[in-house]
Amino acid sequence: MAQENSTGKDRDLRSPLLPLIHGRVRLLILSCLLRAGRALPFTEIRKQLNLTDGTLSVHLAKLEEGKLVTVRKTFEGKRPLTTVRPTARGRKLFADYVQDLRDIIPGLD
Repeated sequence: MAQENSTGKDRDLRSPLLPLIHGRVRLLILSCLLRAGRALPFTEIRKQLNLTDGTLSVHLAKLEEGKLVTVRKTFEGKRPLTTVRPTARGRKLFADYVQDLRDIIPGLD
């Protein structure tokens, strides 16, 4: 998130966007989850975003470590089922990220 300058009114545009979200794949994952408005199975995210298992796993681990998503592993019958849900922190940081973009790029509404 960009930081406020000493006046508190304008954002310091030299500050980078939150790197945890700004990575292309992590931005896509969070966008997908927030658009769905519910927990999504790992396989559905992988299919929607056309990612490999390894790529999705690595980026989910980073998002989970940052407490932006929760990953739940259960079984559906005898089959493993991994679901991913954005956390309240993840929703808040994503909203802040979008606001930062609006502050940086005039006319984004």
